[in-house]
Amino acid sequence: MKQSIDITHWNRREHFEFFSRFDDPFFGITTLVDFTKAYEHIKAHQHSFFLSSVHFLLKCANETEAFRLRIEDGKPVRYDTIHVSPTIGREDGTFGFGFFEYHDDIDIFIRNAEKEIERVKKGSGLSVTENTWRPDVIRYSALPWFAFSEMKHAGSIRTGDSVPRISTGKLTQENGRYKLPLSITVHHGLMDGRDVAEFLQKIEYHQHFL
Repeated sequence: MKQSIDITHWNRREHFEFFSRFDDPFFGITTLVDFTKAYEHIKAHQHSFFLSSVHFLLKCANETEAFRLRIEDGKPVRYDTIHVSPTIGREDGTFGFGFFEYHDDIDIFIRNAEKEIERVKKGSGLSVTENTWRPDVIRYSALPWFAFSEMKHAGSIRTGDSVPRISTGKLTQENGRYKLPLSITVHHGLMDGRDVAEFLQKIEYHQHFL
């Protein structure tokens, strides 16, 4: 479900109109987050690190309102829930796009995601479906081979795309702490650095309750 935003009374009206006129309205940040408690929790429960970390990040994104905003037909809308469209690698070195529906129950989320992973791995090409191109998703990719300090995401600027991109790099250990490289790219007409900071704070906050 989604709701249209009354731009007339929206406190971001001028920001939205200003940045929406840009050739490239996206901005991005790359940071290193302490993922120690999340990593230890995932390992203790013997869950897939990939699927568990995606679920954790998606939970945080759903609790950050700005990450649920999109632009459709030139107007801002707010989704109640967002999901994720990740890239899924195959043994032949190619990848396809998948769709993981968000569910608060991680066991249900993982079961459904594993079925989607199987679909993509058995397929070829980009494995595009109607769900993979839905606007109510986060585009996600994991790069577990290396830790990065900067990253540029591909985007369809001229098509009016406003979907956030999140990527993670190789988890590294330093002084007993596990650090996760995190790249976030978002539409500046819909959010600012403060909103990205709120998302990062959710990552820190929720680890205290694992």
